Amino acid sequence: MAARGSAVKRSVVPWLGLCSWLGMVAGVLVEQGARALGATGNSPTAVGVLAAAMWGFCAVLASRVRDERWPWLALAGAAFSTLPLLLFLVAMVLH
Repeated sequence: MAARGSAVKRSVVPWLGLCSWLGMVAGVLVEQGARALGATGNSPTAVGVLAAAMWGFCAVLASRVRDERWPWLALAGAAFSTLPLLLFLVAMVLH
């Protein structure tokens, strides 16, 4: 029996931390969906990179709320999912 107010943390399997690495896949699917709906120009790309970044952000936020173990996994996945947005912004500035 654990003592009341003990500092033992609950260890939760980091499913959402792992899902944060799927942001690029979600971004590509959203971009392809926007192109299938008839969007042209840079609009589908912009929507896709924003979807990838938001997927990573929401997954890392949900991971922290669930108090999953290995928080670095979710943070690294969110940073990885944000890379397309960074590249898109750099390309816009340099163009």
